[in-house]
Amino acid sequence: MFVVLKLGVLVRVLAGVAVGGFLVFLVLGGLRAGAADPPGTTTAPNPAAGGSDLLARTAPTPYVVSGTGSGLNVRSCAASTCRRVGWIAEGGTFAAECWTHGTPASGDDRWLRGTAGGSTGYAAAHFLRGSGAPECGTSPARRT
Repeated sequence: MFVVLKLGVLVRVLAGVAVGGFLVFLVLGGLRAGAADPPGTTTAPNPAAGGSDLLARTAPTPYVVSGTGSGLNVRSCAASTCRRVGWIAEGGTFAAECWTHGTPASGDDRWLRGTAGGSTGYAAAHFLRGSGAPECGTSPARRT
């Protein structure tokens, strides 16, 4: 059995549902980073939950390969034992999204995640000159 509603009644019902949905959205935290956070604070992204640094994904920082003599391998993870996915010539540029800790390369355990020549992966920070990439999974305020 169908009920036929007048157009005015239908519009009022839809408006009421929209207002109610908006109020529930606000009560549940809206667009804020954390509903329980005091105003003016931000919550760091959670890499385990798929969060990441938006700035790192949208504004890669250029680093120049230096001190290798021939070039630098780009790896699938932050270790020299990981699969090679690319290579950057001495003096070439690596567009770093962020940095993380990995196995030490020449005494430095920092590895930069980014791209070079279409290859995405990790490169040993010891052989890269530049600055400004944030730590992977942290807020933009925490930079090296």
